[in-house]
Amino acid sequence: MCTRARFLCWAFLLATLFCLFATSVGYTLDERGYRQLHIFAEVLHQVEKNYVDPIDTKKLITGAVDGMLATLDPHTVYMEPDVYKELKTESVGRFSGVGVEVSIENGWLTVVAPIEDSPAWKAGIRSKDKIVRINGVSTKGMSLGEAVRLMRGREGSGIRVTVMREGVEHPLEFYLKREAIKVPSVTVEDMGDGYLYARISVFQERTAMELKEKLGELHKKGDIKGLIIDLRNNPGGLLTEAVDVADLFLSKGVIVSTKNKEKEVSRYEAKEGDDEPNYPILVLIDGGSASASEILAGALKDYKRALIIGSQSFGKGSVQSVIELSNGAALKITVAKYYTPSGTSIQGSGITPNVIVEEKEGGPSMKEVALAYLKDPKRYQKAIHLVGERMK
Repeated sequence: MCTRARFLCWAFLLATLFCLFATSVGYTLDERGYRQLHIFAEVLHQVEKNYVDPIDTKKLITGAVDGMLATLDPHTVYMEPDVYKELKTESVGRFSGVGVEVSIENGWLTVVAPIEDSPAWKAGIRSKDKIVRINGVSTKGMSLGEAVRLMRGREGSGIRVTVMREGVEHPLEFYLKREAIKVPSVTVEDMGDGYLYARISVFQERTAMELKEKLGELHKKGDIKGLIIDLRNNPGGLLTEAVDVADLFLSKGVIVSTKNKEKEVSRYEAKEGDDEPNYPILVLIDGGSASASEILAGALKDYKRALIIGSQSFGKGSVQSVIELSNGAALKITVAKYYTPSGTSIQGSGITPNVIVEEKEGGPSMKEVALAYLKDPKRYQKAIHLVGERMK
């Protein structure tokens, strides 16, 4: 009688909590959904009643939430309060860890890009590397939230990661020491003769403003003849900052649009006025260029405002919204997909450069290749109309 009452109590509590939530946000659960919720309460009750070892109910429910979200896409995750707190600090450019942006591909933890000058970057971890173990624990089927919890930690502490790399037969072992990761969003270098190189490592608060201010300082020294924007190994960041950077170089038109499940479209458009002069721009991308980086590269490419060279970008073209929950945790959920001005979806395919160039040992650097294009107007104009042409 007591166990039956406990089960009914769980079922009633779960149903009541859902009803309260559903009412607050204006949604209702259908009859089938209520039946499934009843099954969940029944399973939870049987586990509590019959499982051989003591259980942690909170851990069980968190696991159930993680399992539910794992049936969706790898970017929809539940973040415990401590992970959510770190996410908020990361968006302003400082956090502790090994400095690697990760995603889930085919059930494996996969590197999007290492953050420049971070422990992962210095150790030689690359985009598309599959992290198969963290401190000996397999990452197969691991959620992003759990992976973040394992990789983040006290500054100065160590972590061992095992990586599988395409073209390398045996696993690679890396021992990394966690650091306070400072992410310098924008650095600008004067290459001489009016040519500039701007490295954007991540899109965070004030990225567009920092770039605008640094370009303004260099305008005072003389006319800008050309600009290289380096987005290699830039895993993305804040959408609005990528839009604002694109707006510096575009005077009108859609920069990016998004479509949700109802196929409703949100458009971010360039505003007239306060634009940079119409000097030639060259954008560098690679497999570590993702999300907001792809939005910027895609917009400048579609309007032929910039020549894109490098290799195919990562292909992370989905929009996540972070919803803070009542317990201080958060739900990061995919709510839409990105489309370039031409209507091309970025998700899964990425941005194809106008000219495919891969840096080779002993050959010219990507910066040198880019500068050569900028200094040759005929070659630049011809290349800007190409798609996926390999540099000879």
